[in-house]
Amino acid sequence: DIPGLTTRMNVALSSVKHFLGRSMTMLTTVSFKRSIASGLLAVLGALAATTTSHAQVGLFSTGVDDSNTVLATGAVDIHYTLLAGYPSSTVYAVNDAEGFPGYWMAPSAASKWITPVISNGTASGAFPSLSSFQYQTTFDLTGIDLLTASISGKATADNAVLGIKINGIDIGFSSSGYSTFSSFVISSGFQTGINTLIFTVENWSGPTGLRTELAGSFERLPVSAVPEPETYAMMLAGLGLVGSIVRRRKGRQV
Repeated sequence: DIPGLTTRMNVALSSVKHFLGRSMTMLTTVSFKRSIASGLLAVLGALAATTTSHAQVGLFSTGVDDSNTVLATGAVDIHYTLLAGYPSSTVYAVNDAEGFPGYWMAPSAASKWITPVISNGTASGAFPSLSSFQYQTTFDLTGIDLLTASISGKATADNAVLGIKINGIDIGFSSSGYSTFSSFVISSGFQTGINTLIFTVENWSGPTGLRTELAGSFERLPVSAVPEPETYAMMLAGLGLVGSIVRRRKGRQV
């Protein structure tokens, strides 16, 4: 018999019994139960990556206001700017009647034509032959899961859409004619924060304009509070004690 070993073992066993007794008491307290519940909810919230919401990112068709209502003829379209083709960057909403009556697509409740210059409410035709214009619009994908982002759009122009770029990347789209839309889909090339769409238009003579109808599918990244390490510890301790109690009760019933 090692001197003092029995005494030290008895002290250790007494300490363990004391700890378990306090743990059982703590487990039955309301505050500890609440801590366990809060920890469980926090962890489940952090893991809930499937919760999504449709994003309003500021993506607009031509010729509409912030509520997607078509603008009055001659009103400035603040969602689009002109980068090249004319000294001013401002573009104006017009109908077919103010552009090329009988040839431009008629207006709808979803969009209007935009043009760089109007004179007495009518799109001006004072442009050199084979003029090129670049129309830009932007939208914000802050907080968006980029893997879910896509744009389904339609575009037409007088006389032709030479290309569309998303953040400087050409999507390989072109169309000519202004009596019908041509469709396109963008499912890549997006970036966190501000994104830019540029439509390059060529005008052969007379008035010019661009018309788009854009729709997007976006899902927001799940936002959950990340539990503190202490929360995980409390939760795990509680679960361990609960499991111990269940095992002990089952053992007594056998």
